[in-house]
Amino acid sequence: MLLTDFPLTERAVAPLLVSVLVVNFNGERHLPACLTALERQTLPRYQYEVILVDNASADGSVDLVRKSFPWVRRVALGRNTGFAEGNNVAARFAHGRTLVLLNNDTIPDPYFLEELIRAAGENPDGMAAAKMVFAHDPTIINSTGLFLLRDGRGADRGFRQPDAGQFEAAGPVFAGCGGAVLLPAPVAGEPLFNPRYFVYYEDLDAGWRARRAGRGPDYAPRALVRHVHGAAAGDESPLFAFCVERNRALTSLRNGDPFLATSAGLVLFAKVVQAVVRALIGRGGRWPIARAVAGAAASYLWYAPAVLIERYDRGVRPPRARAGH
Repeated sequence: MLLTDFPLTERAVAPLLVSVLVVNFNGERHLPACLTALERQTLPRYQYEVILVDNASADGSVDLVRKSFPWVRRVALGRNTGFAEGNNVAARFAHGRTLVLLNNDTIPDPYFLEELIRAAGENPDGMAAAKMVFAHDPTIINSTGLFLLRDGRGADRGFRQPDAGQFEAAGPVFAGCGGAVLLPAPVAGEPLFNPRYFVYYEDLDAGWRARRAGRGPDYAPRALVRHVHGAAAGDESPLFAFCVERNRALTSLRNGDPFLATSAGLVLFAKVVQAVVRALIGRGGRWPIARAVAGAAASYLWYAPAVLIERYDRGVRPPRARAGH
């Protein structure tokens, strides 16, 4: 079921400069700060819209937005489709020539949209990655874009480093963190992300694909947001373990060189053994994680044939992975 307060119209009817997409699931406690900050952007209000897709929240999020932020366009889904498909749905309602993806647990600086658009305008692919700091301590960096490790993992550049000005220079990054990134609006009918990802690694996959086709995003150091890290699933939750482990292996299988594509799957199965051993020798509390990692391996096997077909239909020629920052 899909409920909206506005008709689904063609993007070309009244193109705006940018559409801000916010995917929400039980984020009522975070939304007031996020949406209030979006309302106070220096970019003229007539140049952007905000679309909130709600993934069947049970905490009153939709009522809050309807009553307190009536200018936000709302799409209420009947089930939790995750971050990837939630953004795909939001993109179908967008009128902007570009799309800004923004987590519901972020607080963007007033110059956020203006600076992202400035950076994207200087990028051949029209993509830009924001600077994210921790909401509880804005002097500590959360992300200044993503980079690729040799084992196929994606990592936030500068994660948990004190912000001493070391990331004040603009320039290309491997990918933008999906919590605050600007992307071109997709061709009609094309999704932003593969919906099988649900959450996590869809941003690394998108950046990897963009780099194969051209340059990928540029980092915009003045496009600043504060972020409540881990608010969606938590870094130690079974959902986090399932999605991160499965999606890491699927992303390498889809985009990596033959060695990485093969080894990423083997590493996943090794992690199943590791998780089970930890649960056996631990004092309880580890079995949910072990079951999640085992489920990730099973889901990887289920999706691997389709991913291989996608890979060789495109003729993958991946860029070289980076060893560090």
